[in-house]
Amino acid sequence: MAVLGKIEILQTRGVKKFIVGNCIMWDATQVVSENIEGTNLLVQINDLKAALKDRDERMMAIEAELAKFKELSESKLKEIERLKRDLKESQCINVQNEEVINELKETILSLEDNEDTLNEVIEVTENDLASLKELSETRLQEIEQLKLKLGYNNTQEKVVWSQNSVQLTSPSVDQCIEVISELEEEHESITLKDSSSDSTQFLMPIILERGTIKGITIYSSLLSRADILSFSSQLSTNKSLTTLVLTTGSIGNNGVMALAESLQYNKTLEYLYLSYNYDLTITSVSAESLAEFLLVNTTLSCLYLDHTGMTTDGVMILMESLKTNNTLEELWLDEKHKKICTTLPYYDHIKDKLYFL
Repeated sequence: MAVLGKIEILQTRGVKKFIVGNCIMWDATQVVSENIEGTNLLVQINDLKAALKDRDERMMAIEAELAKFKELSESKLKEIERLKRDLKESQCINVQNEEVINELKETILSLEDNEDTLNEVIEVTENDLASLKELSETRLQEIEQLKLKLGYNNTQEKVVWSQNSVQLTSPSVDQCIEVISELEEEHESITLKDSSSDSTQFLMPIILERGTIKGITIYSSLLSRADILSFSSQLSTNKSLTTLVLTTGSIGNNGVMALAESLQYNKTLEYLYLSYNYDLTITSVSAESLAEFLLVNTTLSCLYLDHTGMTTDGVMILMESLKTNNTLEELWLDEKHKKICTTLPYYDHIKDKLYFL
């Protein structure tokens, strides 16, 4: 048997160590030690691998965080750039605004400097206008005097009679007296044109007291409050007049207020025409009086207020009176008031009474 074979037999029998002279043929304790060291080395290797893996994972997490931070930083940088642009634009706008403000300040200062001069010019202009007005009145008086001296005659007849009416144009008081003396029962209508205050105040009370006149038309004749009051009582108690026409610059707010008060208790008037009084301006000032008249009067069926200076406020006052007035059938107004009237909550209740021109 070879030596190696014998050594193997000895190993299997548990021999720990075999020495031949100075030569160690077998040392089981050294093998065990080497195995332990190998085992320890494997453990270290595995720990190192685990540490490396953990490091790699942390590195990946850090890289992910860095990517997010980089993306956020780029977004912030873009936002900062945008803010810088906005700030620059804002600064430009502020500069422009300051320039405009400075220009306005200079303009205001210039206007303030010129205010005294403008006031002086206005004062001089007003004085000149007053002088011109006075001069114009003087010239008109001179013209009238010249007409009288030259025997001026108007080509239009002063008094025109028809079968049932009479028209007076610029009548004198003497002509009014003559007309009154010639009036008969069949003359139911009288028209006054360009009548003076004296002639109107003389004629109107008398013809209203007669109780036969059904229609009166006055146009191009300025009726003041005093003119209306001169026949107010006769108008209030008259029992024949059904139509009254005051048109073409014949009445204004003061006249309308006096007229409305006079007609409150009139029992026969059905048609009242106040149209085409632009220059004298019928406005909301007289609307209150008209509304009170409509609340009391029970006979008027038609009221014409178109082509006047009636304002929206005045129309709204009249609309309120229509809610309770059951006798007025037609109220004529300017077309410009139609839109506001249709917005009233009670429009359906009054719409059949409203007409717009």
